[in-house]
Amino acid sequence: MLRMTTQALVLACIATLHGCATHAPTTKPIASQTITTINGEPLPGQMARLVGSTKMLDTIDVNGQRIVVEKGVRKAGTRVAIHVHEFGGHTCVLSGEITGFMEGHAPRKWPTGSCYYMPPNVPMAAANLGTEDALLIDTFILPPGKPTITILEPGFPDR
Repeated sequence: MLRMTTQALVLACIATLHGCATHAPTTKPIASQTITTINGEPLPGQMARLVGSTKMLDTIDVNGQRIVVEKGVRKAGTRVAIHVHEFGGHTCVLSGEITGFMEGHAPRKWPTGSCYYMPPNVPMAAANLGTEDALLIDTFILPPGKPTITILEPGFPDR
């Protein structure tokens, strides 16, 4: 059952992004900035990378855009560093719950079975503030050679 759900979510992520992700970012990248707060507040959770991260898909589509689909586990009590996605992206929560923090917006919870859009060049972070690990799928459509994520917050572990 989880396998079918995962496949359905991957297809939904790709279909949702494909129509809009080929457009240029709406603002200039802020990759050279160092940012330690979202909406003036430090974020809860310990900075950590996803566990068991695997690329499910990394290919070039018929329009010359790169499609990247990654799956990983956000351990309970951890968060990604504040970052941007130059070309936006999409995350689906397969299990657990994620709290999203985005500059200019109130924090929002994303429970199991929900997906959310990450707009281009907006400082953001995702935290698992619960007690259960969260299984996630991230989908990005971007030009070849461009990174899927740009970390802005110091102290994020390299590996």
